[in-house]
Amino acid sequence: MYQNLDRSQRFACSFQTRENQARTARRAFTLIELLIVIAIIALLIGILLPTVSKAREAGRMVICLSNQRQIALSMFTYAADYKVIPGAYWQGPQNLDWSGKNNANYAANPTRYRHPLQASVLREYLETVDKILECPTSKRIGNNLFDYTMLIRMAGARTDVGWKVSYPLNPQTTNSRRAYFVAMPLLIEEHETLYNRSYDDGSFAWGDQPTARHGRGAAIAYLDGSCGRFMPPPQGNPAVEEPSDMAAIHMKVHAKDRMFDTHFSAASEWGWVNTPR
Repeated sequence: MYQNLDRSQRFACSFQTRENQARTARRAFTLIELLIVIAIIALLIGILLPTVSKAREAGRMVICLSNQRQIALSMFTYAADYKVIPGAYWQGPQNLDWSGKNNANYAANPTRYRHPLQASVLREYLETVDKILECPTSKRIGNNLFDYTMLIRMAGARTDVGWKVSYPLNPQTTNSRRAYFVAMPLLIEEHETLYNRSYDDGSFAWGDQPTARHGRGAAIAYLDGSCGRFMPPPQGNPAVEEPSDMAAIHMKVHAKDRMFDTHFSAASEWGWVNTPR
């Protein structure tokens, strides 16, 4: 067919063929170009992933603080009726332990309750139980009950108490310079293994430590009704107990020109923090 065309037709056909080939060549990618594109995409993913991860963790922190705010609000509502917030570990026999874990009602028949909080005096002030005590990052890997615990000597506190509470900036150093919490800590997001796994009593005491899972910070609810992220002094290995770790034993109440321990309590110390002695 090509042989039957005259010279001008052959030239036009040849020109069109070369033009089509050139267009095809221009539309194709070389191997080097493909590799460059893939490298750029990989670089962008590497840059964006940490940002996405941080944004996701920030969202979880918001949920964590919301959980604590709801629990604290239930304590303040309880205090509006009974003048003081509920108790802690030692007040269990009187069924005043805020967590319900040590209450006589729960101990007598634990299978009756889906979660100990259902046996707590706070139950009627909370719309939901169980999940409200779960950090969305931790998902209660320490124990199956609580990610948030109450500073043990805050049992029976009035909501208008305004003492200061401090912690050392260098826990491993004797007479370290101290810093103050923004208000009196009430609920503290506890480290999953130090020692929330060993003692699932709903109390923050002795060697218990704040968690470091939210960008090295822990969610804390304060007695003045506020909530926020607390950044403890820098740690070495957050999974291992070290002298540099800040724990409940390092926290002090400043009242009456003295410093008092906060990390232990006794059954007779209901309302101790209102008039430290």
